[in-house]
Amino acid sequence: MKDKDNMPIIIAVLLALLLVFSFSWGFGGYGMMGFGMGFGFIFMLIFWGAIIWIIVTLINSAQSNKKDDSDSLTILKKRFAKGEITKKQFEEMKKRIS
Repeated sequence: MKDKDNMPIIIAVLLALLLVFSFSWGFGGYGMMGFGMGFGFIFMLIFWGAIIWIIVTLINSAQSNKKDDSDSLTILKKRFAKGEITKKQFEEMKKRIS
């Protein structure tokens, strides 16, 4: 499996852990300036960092999916550039696919 296939599972586990830890430490009975304030702030930073990371990852994956080099003209140009076909063959194939 690729890492992209596991991404939703990893995100769900991380968010579940964040929720568990933020409720167990962040809202303790120690008052606003006590033990809970520090851990709540740390987990808030981790939470927003995770949200930003998820958004950036989704945008990058969407951008990488847009670039498709498998169209026939691109393949034909690559074959001509590598010297696999002659200019005459390139022109004939280009006319056929256009």
